[in-house]
Amino acid sequence: MKRYLITLFHPILYAGVRFAKHPSERRSIILTNSISLIIAGAGLILAILYYLWYGPNSNAVAIPLIALLSLTPVVLNCIGRYIVSRGLLCLFIPLATTGLSVFSKVIHYTDGKELDYYTFRFIILSGGVLPAILFSFRERKPLAFLSFACFMILMLHDPIHTAFHVPLKPGSPGYSNYAFTNIVVALSWFMIYGAISFLKRLSEHNEDRAEKLIERLQLINTERVETNNEIAAQNQEIQAQAENLHQNQIRLREAFIVIEQQKDLLLKQNQNLSTELVEKNATLVETNNELIKHNNELRQFSYTVSHNLRGPVASLLGLINLIDAASLPREQNEIFDHVRISVDRLDNIIRDLNKIVDIRHEIFQIRQKINLNEEIKFIRLILERELKNHRVELIENVASLPDIYSVKPMVQSILYNIISNGIKYRSPERTPVITINAQETDKYYILEIEDNGLGIDLKTHQSNLFKLYKRFHLHTEGKGLGLYLVKLQCEALGGHIEVDSELNKFTKFRIFLRKPLNVQMQILADNTHARIFYDATINATGVIWNGPVTTEEYKEVFTKCFDFLTAYNTPNWIADMSQQGYIENDARQWLFTTIIPEAARNGLKRIAFINKHQDTRESVYVFQIQELLQRLGMQYKSFSTFEKAFDWILEENQKASMAKTHV
Repeated sequence: MKRYLITLFHPILYAGVRFAKHPSERRSIILTNSISLIIAGAGLILAILYYLWYGPNSNAVAIPLIALLSLTPVVLNCIGRYIVSRGLLCLFIPLATTGLSVFSKVIHYTDGKELDYYTFRFIILSGGVLPAILFSFRERKPLAFLSFACFMILMLHDPIHTAFHVPLKPGSPGYSNYAFTNIVVALSWFMIYGAISFLKRLSEHNEDRAEKLIERLQLINTERVETNNEIAAQNQEIQAQAENLHQNQIRLREAFIVIEQQKDLLLKQNQNLSTELVEKNATLVETNNELIKHNNELRQFSYTVSHNLRGPVASLLGLINLIDAASLPREQNEIFDHVRISVDRLDNIIRDLNKIVDIRHEIFQIRQKINLNEEIKFIRLILERELKNHRVELIENVASLPDIYSVKPMVQSILYNIISNGIKYRSPERTPVITINAQETDKYYILEIEDNGLGIDLKTHQSNLFKLYKRFHLHTEGKGLGLYLVKLQCEALGGHIEVDSELNKFTKFRIFLRKPLNVQMQILADNTHARIFYDATINATGVIWNGPVTTEEYKEVFTKCFDFLTAYNTPNWIADMSQQGYIENDARQWLFTTIIPEAARNGLKRIAFINKHQDTRESVYVFQIQELLQRLGMQYKSFSTFEKAFDWILEENQKASMAKTHV
């Protein structure tokens, strides 16, 4: 980076150096270019900060233009006018700053503050000492003239503003003592100018001494040349000794030849290795392209299933609901029940797949509470026909780990693929038995699924076991996608999969799913006005308002909340309204007519309000929400703390779970 900056600024810093006749002139030109570049850079930075601080205005445009004009001395140096460039640079800051000060006050005089008359003066003060820096004491006339001009511009700061009818307003704070500022500024200028002049005088004195020292060194070098001639004569005597060394060099050269031969041999070996590496690289690129292609195919497939099939399935469900089952004959009624159950299962599968497609950027972060017994029961319903037709015994031992926190659609997919594989690759010689066990460690949930089927020859197929389109038994239908998807899903959930198998005896899969670090406050969105979170322990979506919000911010937050609520069908909602502030009427109507009714239709059952500092307007707002929830048959309650709201939702969840169990 340093080398890049040097290369970038070198032409500017050394512009016009070729016209210098003396080292001191060369230094003056470089110093002039450096200060011009620094002023330009500082001006651009000031313009950016001024824009960020005060917003777009005339000063935000004028400052960068002045910054660019500060590079004029560099242009003058390029054409050899380095004395004019120094004089211009000395006067540039005082004149440009005074002009900008008057310009800004003429435009914004009514909004001006006392501080505005100090800030510009500080910049003039800093630039007013440049003559002492850029001119030597040998250049007395330009030094004296420019120093006096800079000092007068500094002292005439207030008369100039008065001439343009923009003086400091009488009656401003500190107006009576403001005139004393001229004395302070004048003393400051003399102090800084005196210090720099002293250093400059000392530097020039040292420079004169250095030049005299260089002259002495040149004389010494002349004497050294004569001494070197004498040494050259002595070197001829050494030449004789060098011949003896030559013989040694011949022997070293022979050794060097041997080393070169070995080097060539190593080079050939490296070339062979490079060729192998290129071939392997090409193979990896080809494999990666194939994976990208398969990934796109799977994504397109997911999109097709989740969107294109959604409409026909919804239509089919609507047609089934129109059929009067009671009017059908007994045999047809049983068939109709099977059709209805199958369509419901298909609808649930598409809904879960739709979650992965619609919120794929969040699916790997948000964890839900998953009951393994319910998931296995769900898999039983999906595979009911296969389990019954092949008399498969499905044994579950998950009492020690009834609940886990993970991504529900992925866990369902993992269980479905492993169990369906156990059915598909059963042994015809014995009754199929599939056993599911569950346990946990400090870092992982572990699911063990074992079957007594055909097994896998791991010695032959270990390396291809989880690859795409790889199959190990060809007597059944399949595309070799199941285990590949299981491996990808395990890794996406921060885990991995292990397999142990013996041909014609058993196959055992051990699925490791990493435990999430946080399940109570999973952040869905976090900005200056609100934080949206999901609590998996009570299956609740919530929002914490950080302060008064606009109608747009209000709608943005509730739209995000609604999207997540409909995707995960969360029945509970927590809203901390302590810092929400007043909500405009159009935003309220939008919430009452659109969000809350739609949320109720998508499974929202209860809402907990938290409001520590409720005023009259907020009371009306909460009352309107509660009135609407009562009409929709939803539960609601207000609390003073998060803990009380959490306990209430947990209690209502338990009641709902017990009621469901009794049914």
